[in-house]
Amino acid sequence: MKRIYILLLFLLTVISAFGQTITRLPYLQKGTETGVTIKWRTDIDDSSIVEYSIDENFSSFSTFSDATLTTEHEVTLTGLSSGTIYYYRIGSGGSLLANDSDHYFKTHPTIGSTDPYTFWILGGIGKAGVSSNLLAAAEVRDAYYTYIGSNITDGIILTGDNADSKGTDAQFQTHMFNTYYDKLQNSIVWSTIGNIDGQYVNNTSAPIGAYYDIFTFPTLGESGGVASGTESYYSFDYGNVHFIVLNSFEEDRSVGAAMYNWALDDIQNTTQQWVIGIWHHPPYSKGYHTSEGDQFNGLPAEIELKEMRENIVPMLEANGIDLIIAGHSEVYERSYFINGHYGESASFDFATHAVGPNGDGDGKPSGDGAYSKSTVGDDAGIGTVYSVNATASRVAGGELDHNAIYYGVSEFGTGILEVEGNTLSMKFLNRFGVIEDQFTIHKGPDYVYDNGWQDGNDPNGVSTDMKDLVVISGEANINANTTFNTVVVNPDGNLSVDPGVSLTAKSIVIESESNKYSSLIPSSTSIVNGRVRYERYVNQIGSSAGGGNDLISSPVTEGTMESFSDFADWNKNLAALNNLRAFAPFNNESGSYENYDIVVNETTSLEAGKGYRAATVNGSPVVFTGNAKIGDVSTTISVGASSPWNLVGNPYTSYIDAQTFISENGSTGNDVLGSSYNAVYGYNDSTDGTGIWTIINNVQNVGKNIAPGQGFFVYSNGSGGVDNLVFTPEMRTLNGTDDFILGRNSANNSISHLSLRIANASGNYDTDFYFSDNCSSGLDIGYDAGSLDASDADFSLYSHLVADNIGVDLAIQCLSFDDMDSVVVPLGINASAGDNINVNIFESDLSEDINIYLEDNLANTFTLLNSNTYSFTAIEDINGTGRFFLHFSPSTLSNDTNIINGLQIFTTANPDYLNINGKLTGSAELYLYDLQGRLVMTRKLESGSNTNSINVEALQSGVYIVKLDVSGAVRTEKVIIN
Repeated sequence: MKRIYILLLFLLTVISAFGQTITRLPYLQKGTETGVTIKWRTDIDDSSIVEYSIDENFSSFSTFSDATLTTEHEVTLTGLSSGTIYYYRIGSGGSLLANDSDHYFKTHPTIGSTDPYTFWILGGIGKAGVSSNLLAAAEVRDAYYTYIGSNITDGIILTGDNADSKGTDAQFQTHMFNTYYDKLQNSIVWSTIGNIDGQYVNNTSAPIGAYYDIFTFPTLGESGGVASGTESYYSFDYGNVHFIVLNSFEEDRSVGAAMYNWALDDIQNTTQQWVIGIWHHPPYSKGYHTSEGDQFNGLPAEIELKEMRENIVPMLEANGIDLIIAGHSEVYERSYFINGHYGESASFDFATHAVGPNGDGDGKPSGDGAYSKSTVGDDAGIGTVYSVNATASRVAGGELDHNAIYYGVSEFGTGILEVEGNTLSMKFLNRFGVIEDQFTIHKGPDYVYDNGWQDGNDPNGVSTDMKDLVVISGEANINANTTFNTVVVNPDGNLSVDPGVSLTAKSIVIESESNKYSSLIPSSTSIVNGRVRYERYVNQIGSSAGGGNDLISSPVTEGTMESFSDFADWNKNLAALNNLRAFAPFNNESGSYENYDIVVNETTSLEAGKGYRAATVNGSPVVFTGNAKIGDVSTTISVGASSPWNLVGNPYTSYIDAQTFISENGSTGNDVLGSSYNAVYGYNDSTDGTGIWTIINNVQNVGKNIAPGQGFFVYSNGSGGVDNLVFTPEMRTLNGTDDFILGRNSANNSISHLSLRIANASGNYDTDFYFSDNCSSGLDIGYDAGSLDASDADFSLYSHLVADNIGVDLAIQCLSFDDMDSVVVPLGINASAGDNINVNIFESDLSEDINIYLEDNLANTFTLLNSNTYSFTAIEDINGTGRFFLHFSPSTLSNDTNIINGLQIFTTANPDYLNINGKLTGSAELYLYDLQGRLVMTRKLESGSNTNSINVEALQSGVYIVKLDVSGAVRTEKVIIN
């Protein structure tokens, strides 16, 4: 109801039949499940009589009578029923104060009850009776009266400064009792002490003063919680809510002090669903009183705010506090949903301190979504909103720009706290009856998928913006239009959406760890509505375990962090040097990674399908925010001035099948990949022995797929123009386990495999050979794979094609089964002078009947690697092929039979050369014929040399036949000259 008070004093003048006058009308204190305390004041000493009934008309009633004569009447009723409304009157038959519909109280509901509850938050009421504030305070009060209507207010919470300037009894009467009596007579009032209230307080073991005379609070745990032994700080329960009321003004606020120890004991012993802290000095504020720096009045910030933040808040947060309500600053403020921020405003970081899927949002179900406080997972039990309510009768200036604060305003108003089950909401109602701000915290998850829907709760088809879903492990599926508040997919989980089905959520978070990457995989005809955030794990810079870098890409598109400045501002865990960040695309024009600068690249967009090299300071996820991409994504690859290699990346929130990607973009599809490089090259930092690259093609790492947000290299053949490399929804898959980093193994689906290794004092390097019916001694596109770095590496091992060799350094060479009988493979080794080098078979599943020999034609040796390691010291720098050959043979080799077979004949382009590598042990002559058999060229070769190169730029492009005669031994070879 709304009432206009013309003469407030009239309320305070009630004349009894016996001449006794009530000078302070009854108000309610210290509620419990079975009782309540009623207090009032009279002008003369008299006994205390209260009659009470569940019947408004008092057809039957009970009586409490205390014959003690006093003017300060305090009656505690006990033995009542919980959660029940009782009507009361004062004096025999209501002779002092008659019963009516406004004089009632409601006992506390049974602990744990989840009925809807409403609490009125009044902060800074101490000027409600001052003439200059009288109208505004009345408007604030009446706005709440209109809001609540005939509904019950379950409690009134005062955040301190209830009196004007000295905390005197008279000031309490003027500002609190005279203004808010309509609700004080039927709503239990709780309070924390403010600095003004404490002006006339002697806080001893038995605190005295107007504040403690007026209020009666539980000291023995009567209202729930652990007994504090003092009214200075205490706790109470109401339904499923536990309130902890602290004294930030005059108690010792240090760790280990009495109040700290009691609060720790109290919060650790409550089992209530909600825990709310109340005290006067706000831990975070940029109002009239600031929590740091100088206050609005120019004085230094008060120590009380800082100590509560640094000492008390961490302990409460560690034990699951949900909401803190404070006053003092004479403004309204409230924070984001945060945890772990104990410094000043400048140190607040959304990525670190905002909690849950949408802790950085407005907390509104109609906006960014209710704050989600989880009971499972890494963030279980953490997340708190901090509220400043101090403008019921006073407002003051303030910067209102604290980074942890979502909203702040200098406006008259009060707070409304509403709790229903696992949902808590708080509103700021201004003097004009407008809800100026509000937020909601929802405790979930309501639906859990852990290799099956838990407790039989399948959410498919649900439409509510207040429910949360968590996928812990396994493959959850949305098969009907479904709406949530938030969705979280843990690293072991996957979530798919069926064709034609919509998944709507305010926020969808997809998580990853160093070796686990969850997926969201909508069908190409499904719809995903809502902000998607992929938390993509990135290696720690300089770490020996991870090597200091990852190749990553954005797994979302059209996001809220499309510009690099926004991305870097959120991800402060990126390694940094001044303005540079460890986030770099690969520029194949310059042949280098180029780290982004937060100034130079402020507006540079993060491109879908583009890869970046990144590193973090602590081995943690970086966060990409945007939309889940469902359709095709194209990006451009090219042959740059310095390199044909291009850094690209998976643009989807799921794994993509590497084989499908290669088929789509390789020789059988768009044909934009180099023919010798129809493969995916993923960075692994030497963890699988193949150098620093995991290569996926048709024979190696066939079962390994590309993780969400994973960057990798491809080799361009220069064709296709703009947007020539394509990612399609058909590539997406839920199958995958990692992102190449940390040496995680995957099955190889080759027929037969040999891995050859070289090792020196500082490391090792492998090259691989496969034997398959699909392969030949020439180039087999999609099976043979050139090396990304072997040519330029100081220490590396590679091979060249046996036939049609064009000088490409191969990391993988695939041969036919027939080649096992007699093939000779040119090997290349790069090493430095002085290196002690061992060559051995690292892995092999070839038949034991196949002998594998390493030829060193400089030393004129053949070493059977099946049972031996070849060891030598490099006398000078070694680079390229021609010295070493790998022989596969079912019989024992001799030097004489391999004078010709051990030579390598191949062409190179730009400039065009015909090359003969391998030691010539006698006189040698080369004859070159065209396909019509006409002799085109003859050359005598340098005997004893390992390398002979002949310039053939003058010849037309085409196929030629080489005839090589070495001391009467003849070998012919087909070559292609470009």
